[in-house]
Amino acid sequence: MNLDGLSFPDDLWYAPAHNLWLREEPAGEVTLGLSAYGAALYGDIFAFTPKRVGTHIPVDRSFGVVEFAKAAASAKSPIAGTVTAHNEVLLQRPVLMTRDGYGEGWMIRMLPDDWATACQSLLQGEQAVAAFARQAQRDGFDPGDDSVQALKRQL
Repeated sequence: MNLDGLSFPDDLWYAPAHNLWLREEPAGEVTLGLSAYGAALYGDIFAFTPKRVGTHIPVDRSFGVVEFAKAAASAKSPIAGTVTAHNEVLLQRPVLMTRDGYGEGWMIRMLPDDWATACQSLLQGEQAVAAFARQAQRDGFDPGDDSVQALKRQL
Protein backbone atom coordinates (compact mmCIF):
# COMPACT_ATOMS: atom_id res chain seq x y z
CA MET A 1 0.00 0.00 0.00
CA ASN A 2 1.11 3.52 -0.69
CA LEU A 3 0.36 7.04 0.59
CA ASP A 4 1.95 10.04 -1.13
CA GLY A 5 4.93 7.92 -2.16
CA LEU A 6 5.34 6.33 1.28
CA SER A 7 5.15 2.54 1.48
CA PHE A 8 3.09 0.54 3.98
CA PRO A 9 3.62 -3.21 3.48
CA ASP A 10 0.38 -5.20 3.68
CA ASP A 11 1.79 -7.91 5.96
CA LEU A 12 2.44 -5.59 8.91
CA TRP A 13 0.29 -4.19 11.69
CA TYR A 14 0.30 -0.40 12.24
CA ALA A 15 -0.23 2.01 15.10
CA PRO A 16 -0.68 5.35 13.26
CA ALA A 17 -0.91 7.42 16.46
CA HIS A 18 2.54 6.09 17.40
CA ASN A 19 3.98 6.19 13.85
CA LEU A 20 5.00 2.55 14.23
CA TRP A 21 4.68 -0.77 12.43
CA LEU A 22 4.57 -4.14 14.19
CA ARG A 23 5.29 -7.65 12.95
CA GLU A 24 4.45 -10.85 14.80
CA GLU A 25 7.44 -13.20 14.76
CA PRO A 26 7.16 -17.02 14.68
CA ALA A 27 8.37 -17.39 18.30
CA GLY A 28 5.62 -15.07 19.61
CA GLU A 29 7.73 -11.93 19.83
CA VAL A 30 6.68 -8.72 18.10
CA THR A 31 9.11 -6.49 16.21
CA LEU A 32 8.46 -2.74 16.26
CA GLY A 33 9.79 -0.14 13.85
CA LEU A 34 9.23 3.37 12.61
CA SER A 35 6.61 3.65 9.85
CA ALA A 36 7.39 5.35 6.56
CA TYR A 37 5.19 8.25 7.65
CA GLY A 38 7.12 8.62 10.91
CA ALA A 39 10.39 8.46 9.00
CA ALA A 40 9.19 11.18 6.62
CA LEU A 41 8.22 13.41 9.55
CA TYR A 42 11.49 12.93 11.45
CA GLY A 43 13.89 13.04 8.52
CA ASP A 44 17.38 11.83 9.33
CA ILE A 45 17.69 10.30 12.77
CA PHE A 46 20.87 10.91 14.73
CA ALA A 47 20.42 8.56 17.68
CA PHE A 48 18.20 5.87 19.14
CA THR A 49 18.45 4.99 22.82
CA PRO A 50 16.31 1.93 23.62
CA LYS A 51 15.22 0.64 27.02
CA ARG A 52 17.20 -2.31 28.34
CA VAL A 53 16.35 -5.88 27.45
CA GLY A 54 14.10 -7.28 30.18
CA THR A 55 12.29 -3.97 30.76
CA HIS A 56 8.51 -4.26 30.89
CA ILE A 57 6.81 -1.55 28.81
CA PRO A 58 3.16 -0.69 29.54
CA VAL A 59 0.90 0.56 26.73
CA ASP A 60 1.74 4.13 25.67
CA ARG A 61 4.98 4.18 27.64
CA SER A 62 8.42 4.82 26.21
CA PHE A 63 10.57 2.00 24.87
CA GLY A 64 13.30 4.41 23.80
CA VAL A 65 14.25 7.89 22.67
CA VAL A 66 14.69 8.96 19.05
CA GLU A 67 16.86 12.02 18.35
CA PHE A 68 16.45 13.84 15.07
CA ALA A 69 17.32 17.23 13.50
CA LYS A 70 16.13 19.69 16.13
CA ALA A 71 14.42 17.58 18.77
CA ALA A 72 14.09 14.28 20.53
CA ALA A 73 10.96 12.19 20.93
CA SER A 74 9.97 9.36 23.18
CA ALA A 75 9.05 6.26 21.17
CA LYS A 76 5.90 4.99 22.88
CA SER A 77 4.66 1.44 22.54
CA PRO A 78 1.12 0.74 21.34
CA ILE A 79 1.22 -2.61 23.17
CA ALA A 80 2.36 -3.84 26.58
CA GLY A 81 5.21 -6.30 26.81
CA THR A 82 8.78 -7.03 27.80
CA VAL A 83 11.72 -5.93 25.65
CA THR A 84 13.55 -9.03 24.41
CA ALA A 85 15.97 -7.32 22.00
CA HIS A 86 16.89 -3.98 20.59
CA ASN A 87 18.54 -3.40 17.26
CA GLU A 88 22.24 -3.05 18.08
CA VAL A 89 22.94 -1.80 14.55
CA LEU A 90 20.87 1.33 15.23
CA LEU A 91 23.23 2.33 18.02
CA GLN A 92 25.91 2.91 15.35
CA ARG A 93 23.70 3.64 12.31
CA PRO A 94 20.40 5.18 13.50
CA VAL A 95 19.75 6.55 10.00
CA LEU A 96 18.69 3.00 9.05
CA MET A 97 15.37 3.78 10.74
CA THR A 98 14.57 6.11 7.84
CA ARG A 99 16.58 4.44 5.09
CA ASP A 100 15.46 0.83 5.71
CA GLY A 101 12.73 1.15 8.31
CA TYR A 102 10.95 -2.08 7.34
CA GLY A 103 14.17 -4.08 7.15
CA GLU A 104 17.47 -3.50 8.96
CA GLY A 105 16.08 -0.39 10.67
CA TRP A 106 13.71 -2.16 13.09
CA MET A 107 13.82 -0.74 16.63
CA ILE A 108 12.97 -3.36 19.29
CA ARG A 109 11.46 -6.78 19.80
CA MET A 110 9.18 -7.49 22.68
CA LEU A 111 7.20 -10.37 24.10
CA PRO A 112 3.67 -8.97 24.29
CA ASP A 113 1.58 -9.47 27.42
CA ASP A 114 -1.46 -10.39 25.32
CA TRP A 115 -0.95 -10.20 21.54
CA ALA A 116 -4.45 -11.51 20.72
CA THR A 117 -5.99 -8.53 22.51
CA ALA A 118 -3.29 -6.00 21.58
CA CYS A 119 -3.54 -6.55 17.83
CA GLN A 120 -7.25 -5.67 17.95
CA SER A 121 -6.23 -2.03 18.49
CA LEU A 122 -3.83 -2.09 15.50
CA LEU A 123 -4.60 -1.62 11.83
CA GLN A 124 -3.61 -3.37 8.60
CA GLY A 125 -3.87 -2.69 4.87
CA GLU A 126 -6.22 0.02 3.61
CA GLN A 127 -7.48 0.82 7.12
CA ALA A 128 -3.93 1.64 8.21
CA VAL A 129 -3.22 3.80 5.16
CA ALA A 130 -6.49 5.68 5.66
CA ALA A 131 -5.58 6.29 9.31
CA PHE A 132 -2.13 7.58 8.31
CA ALA A 133 -3.80 9.87 5.74
CA ARG A 134 -6.04 11.31 8.49
CA GLN A 135 -3.00 11.69 10.77
CA ALA A 136 -1.10 13.48 7.99
CA GLN A 137 -4.00 15.89 7.53
CA ARG A 138 -4.14 16.61 11.30
CA ASP A 139 -0.36 17.14 11.32
CA GLY A 140 -0.51 19.51 8.36
CA PHE A 141 1.84 17.17 6.52
CA ASP A 142 2.66 18.49 3.05
CA PRO A 143 3.63 15.66 0.68
CA GLY A 144 5.17 18.25 -1.67
CA ASP A 145 7.58 19.56 0.98
CA ASP A 146 10.88 17.74 0.40
CA SER A 147 12.27 18.85 3.76
CA VAL A 148 9.98 16.38 5.53
CA GLN A 149 10.12 13.70 2.88
CA ALA A 150 13.57 12.25 3.57
CA LEU A 151 12.34 8.73 2.90
CA LYS A 152 10.19 9.52 -0.13
CA ARG A 153 13.18 9.96 -2.46
CA GLN A 154 14.65 6.63 -1.39
CA LEU A 155 11.63 4.36 -1.83
